[in-house]
Amino acid sequence: MKIALTEKMELLIKEKVRRGRCADESDLVRNALRALELRDDYESPPLEAALLEGVRTSHRPYGKATLRRIQKTARRR
Repeated sequence: MKIALTEKMELLIKEKVRRGRCADESDLVRNALRALELRDDYESPPLEAALLEGVRTSHRPYGKATLRRIQKTARRR
């Protein structure tokens, strides 16, 4: 596999290896891909949509029924 990197990215990789962050360039790329995979696992489009909706709408105090509904929905996921 061949990957094209900018000069800036290449320098960053070499610097991380030089400082002992990783054993070599391949190790650094593997670590970066693992970190990306973990980040993707934590991203949630439904959660992001709900947060954006909450930011865009006016605040309403939550009652017990609303909190129970939220908990029930969260348990199903």
